[in-house]
Amino acid sequence: MAKMVSMKITAAEQKKRSEPTSMVEDRPRYPWGLQLNLDTDALEKLGIGEELPAVGESYVLIAKVDVTSVSSNKSEGGSNQSVGLQITSMCLEDGDGDTSAAAAALYEGAKS
Repeated sequence: MAKMVSMKITAAEQKKRSEPTSMVEDRPRYPWGLQLNLDTDALEKLGIGEELPAVGESYVLIAKVDVTSVSSNKSEGGSNQSVGLQITSMCLEDGDGDTSAAAAALYEGAKS
């Protein structure tokens, strides 16, 4: 499996992205656009329904994605790149468990 990379914004990145403020807690901890919101239908498909996870619990998300866009832009201020990804299949496992079986099931299910 590929190496998991923390997407959390570093203190230096927070300073660069945020205007001066006295409320450090108000600064985002992760870049915009990385949060997924699962509605009732999505939770039911994942087998999560009656008992919702508690805030602060950790899970492992294994996902198959399609690249939907690729962009590269250069200007006087620098350059920016972005890649748009659409999740097409996913599996959500307890953060303490072995995810190899879930990854294999997701990969097999995504082939069809």
